[in-house]
Formats: sequence, structure tokens, C-alpha cells
Amino acid sequence: MTETLTEIFRRSRAVLLDFDGPVCSIFAGLPAPVVADRLKQLLQDEGAELPQDVAELDDPLKVLRRTAFFAPSLINKVEAAFIGYEIEAAGCAEITPGVRELLDACAEADRPVVIVSNNSERAIETFLGLAKLKEQVAGVVGRPVGNPAEMKPHPRLVLRACEMTNVSPGETVLIGDSDFDMQAAVNAGALSIAYANAPGKEAKLAEAGADAVTSSMQALAEAFRAIS
Repeated sequence: MTETLTEIFRRSRAVLLDFDGPVCSIFAGLPAPVVADRLKQLLQDEGAELPQDVAELDDPLKVLRRTAFFAPSLINKVEAAFIGYEIEAAGCAEITPGVRELLDACAEADRPVVIVSNNSERAIETFLGLAKLKEQVAGVVGRPVGNPAEMKPHPRLVLRACEMTNVSPGETVLIGDSDFDMQAAVNAGALSIAYANAPGKEAKLAEAGADAVTSSMQALAEAFRAIS
């Protein structure tokens, strides 16, 4: 990680922004473990026997990923239920401090912003509408419905966002708070900035390939304004 935030933004013609974390805490009002338990109960109600590792999961995205392997015939049913819970969660999600300022700074610098997320597009659109952020976002790329194998760290979502903005991967920066975000950027050939929003995440995200790390969305906004 030798580049500063400002240097990365100077090299970038488009900004790709992960949703859960950088934009909001989607499961702030409807906790992720509760959603995971609901999905696991659905699987059991449909006659699926949960592998031990799945029974212990508290992340609904991981439950969805694993469903594709041990109960592929139920993936569409689990996906549909999950989308419903995500939309419910979006209604009580908490916006991330500083993200409005970052979006304003991107607009001032004439850099389009695309949300690139493993969450569903419908849930993202719901939150953006409630938060009155739709006008500041050029597009939304959510998880491929029924095909969780192509969620991040697979590069597909990043590459779709690049096509949407007509910008090459090497001229985009993905801002995210997980190792999957950093790995997806590496796999697509994009730059990345890690949003280390919890203690101990900085080293983990750096190891995953982040080009720079910040603990503040406000700091990103200020770095962007420095190039305007």
C-alpha cells in the first residue's frame, strides 16, 4: 500500500462503492443472524438437511452461497426469501457517516459512482430511495440472482460496473469493507480502498490486496475534494 488516497482518486475515472458498510449498515435494524436463521429454517421446512457448517452460520450471504452446493434445487426459493428480508432490512438500515459527503465530492470531481454489492439490487434501490441518494448514484450492480458463485470476490460485478460507466477496470477504484471486496478488485484489475470500519480490519484488508486503507468515509470525501 504505497499510494495515498488522493493519488488513487487522481488515477480513477469512476468510483465503485460497496453497499453494506460504506453506504449503510443494512442489518442494523434486522440483524444478519436473525435473517440467517430464517433462511436456515426455510431450508429445513423444505426438507433439506443442513450440513454442520451451515447450521452454525450467522451470515445470510454465506447461507445463500452454501445452499447452491448442498440444496441447489432450493436456491431460487432461498434467494426470493432473502431478497424480501433485505428489503425489510433496508427500511431500517443506518446510513454510514460521511457517505453523503463522499457522493457530493465525487459529483464535484465528475466521477460517476456505481454501487457494487453482494446484496440484492432491490434492497439497495429501496435504501437509496429512502435516503434520497438515488440522484447521486449512476447505477447499481447487485448480486447475480440465483448464481451466488458470481458474487464478490468473483470479478463479474466489478466488470459490469465498468461497462456501465464505460471506464476500464484499471481506471476505477472499488471502496469496500471486506476481503471479498479487495479480492474482487484484484481479480478485475481495479484499484481498491479498504474501509476499515472495525478494530483489526486494517491488516486483514491490506493482506487481501487493498491499495490504501481508511477508517473514515469523511476522509475519502476530503481526499476527493483535494483533486477537484
